[in-house]
Order: sequence, then C-alpha cells, then structure tokens
Amino acid sequence: MIMSNLELYIHIPFCEKKCKYCDFVSFRADFSVVDKYIYKLLEEIEAKKYLANDYQISSIYIGGGTPSFIEPKHIAFIMESVKSNYNVLEDAEISIEVNPNSVNEDKICTYFNSGINRLSIGLQSTNDDELKILGRVHNYSDFLNAYNIAIHAGFKNINVDLINGIPSQTPESFKKSLKQVLMLNIKHISIYNLIIEDNTPFKSMLENNEIQLPLENDLLMMDKITKELADYYRLNRYEISNYAKEGFECRHNLGYWSDVPYIGFGLNSSSYFANTRYKNKAILNDYMSLNYRNYMISTNQNDFYDEVTHIDITNHINEYVMLGFRKIKGINTRDFYNTFNKDFEELFKTALSKYQNMGLVSKESDNYFLTDAGLDVSNSILSDLLLK
Repeated sequence: MIMSNLELYIHIPFCEKKCKYCDFVSFRADFSVVDKYIYKLLEEIEAKKYLANDYQISSIYIGGGTPSFIEPKHIAFIMESVKSNYNVLEDAEISIEVNPNSVNEDKICTYFNSGINRLSIGLQSTNDDELKILGRVHNYSDFLNAYNIAIHAGFKNINVDLINGIPSQTPESFKKSLKQVLMLNIKHISIYNLIIEDNTPFKSMLENNEIQLPLENDLLMMDKITKELADYYRLNRYEISNYAKEGFECRHNLGYWSDVPYIGFGLNSSSYFANTRYKNKAILNDYMSLNYRNYMISTNQNDFYDEVTHIDITNHINEYVMLGFRKIKGINTRDFYNTFNKDFEELFKTALSKYQNMGLVSKESDNYFLTDAGLDVSNSILSDLLLK
C-alpha cells in the first residue's frame, strides 16, 4: 500500500528575549517550566500517534520561539519520541530553528546525532546596529561561529533567515548582509519583509515616530538586489520569500504550500488534517492542564483545542490557490482537478485572462504561475482570485 505523506511541526515557545517585531507565542521561562513543558509535549506526541497510522512522515520541523534556547537533551527526547511513535521516512527532512548566540558544539552535535539534518539559523542581518534595532541578542560574529560549528558537525543543509525593511536599513546595508551570507556557499536563504504587527514594541515605536522604515523605492531596490545576487550565486527562487540551490528547497514548506496535511504539537501550534484545521491551546496553563493520556478515548477531542474549524470546499479552494501561487511554479491544473474534481481554468477564467493580458500571470504546460511583475503585486492578484 502506498502511504500518503504527513508533516509534523513541534513548537518550542521559549526565548532568551522577545524581539521587538515578534508577535509569536513565545516567552522566557525558567528551566523547571521548560522541563514540565517538554514532558507535556512528549505526552501529546505519543497520544496523537494513531492519527498517523496510515501516513508516512516526510518532514519534521522544530520551531519556536527558540528551540536552541532549551537544553539539547530535550531535543533528543523529542526526536526519540517521534521516531518511536511515527513512521518517519529514512530520507525525511528534519529541521530545527536556532539562534546564533544560543547554540554551541554540544547542542549542534546532539541535534545531528539525533537525526536532525537541516538547520535554520535566524540571523536577520549581518549589521550589528540593525540587529540591535530588531532587539536581537546576537551579533554577526555569533552567527559565523554557529555556522562553522554546524559545518564541522556535518550539517550540509543550512538555511539562513534575513529581514529586509528593518528601520534605518538602506539598500547598501542590505546588499552587504546578503552578499556576506551568500559568500559562505549557503544552500538556502529565506528573506522576509518586515511587517509591523499589532501589540509589538515596533508598533508603538512607529506610532511615536521612534523608528523610521525604509521608503518604498528602497524596498523595491532591496528586492532587485536579492534577485540579482541570488541569480549570481545560483540560488533559485522557488517561493515568494525563499531561494535555494538545486535540491535544497525546504520540503516542509513546499508540503505546506502544496496541501500536504500536518500535525502540530505544543503550545498554540496548528494542525491541518482531514479537511479540518485545529489550533492548540494558546495559554501555557491551559495547555499544561490537559491530560493527553485521555486524548484517544475522549468523547470530545475538541476540548483539547482552542479552535476546530471544518474547511468547506470553497475555503479549501481559496487556501489552495493562495498558497499555491506563493510557489514560483504556481498551480498545476491536473493536481487541482485531482484534488477538487473541478476545472481550474474554467473556475477562474475571467481573472486568469485579465492577469495574463496584464503580464502578471503566465502559463507553461499545465502550470499557471505569477510572473516576476505579478509576484510584486501578489496580494492584490490573489484577493481577486478568491471564490466568494
């Protein structure tokens, strides 16, 4: 029997310090709280194993927060539990997020020896002044040290996160950051535009004119610089914010953008399974009070979640289109038909014709995708493609 793929996400909500732009569920906690959380997390991982009986695990992603903030033994325990309870493919992509200042040789070697084969390093900038503005607790030297340790430990698949649009950032300083990273022969980079979220220090700082964001023309120049340097260093853009050398595309993210189901473990994590979206408890005390040993026999498993949302056909199509057009290859019409038993071209005929005529959408073989110009205005295009 051919088994379908399933992805796992594991959330570690702890950080040394919350960054000024961050609106994720993350916080600092003492080691006794961390120990109790990991115990509860392992309980949840074991309790939900029956959901994956008919699936093979194609990717695992340990994110946060800052997973590298906690003791490496906890990560090893998590990996042992996943491998003993789930059918993890031998070549599964297994990633962990790390911050440059919170890893050392012991941690990185433990990750590698426990089966983790991909690191995602949250650098954000090589400019120490920009890192201070963001509220990061590391500097560029910390990153270089962490990167070298990872290479010597045996990691061949390393992603580096960068941010553009940092307050006071210029196209020149961004170009220097990006070039310094690419010169290391990095296999994957993720470049995110800074978004000022509500209830973050940056939001109030912006309202009080304490920070100044780069102008729109500067942001466009940074995008142009990214495309030129990525091309020069032979990284292919495969998604709006992601670039990789051939064969190093993030399989976990590609699965997320391609309608692969996933189960999330831990505080505030999300799951997408059997046309239903689940949102774990977002308050630590609520999550810690759950008895996952009763999960399988519970008469109302919804009590274990903050939100349970059944996805009807219209919302499913809208999500499929929104995520599918994030990929540079776009949406395959045959895959769409096999998923929904509907003709993609007929369903979106008017909008597709409109944006093809404008040079913002193109078609190659059975794939519709956004052109370079279309990627720059993707939000407005996608909002026009949504079914009502």
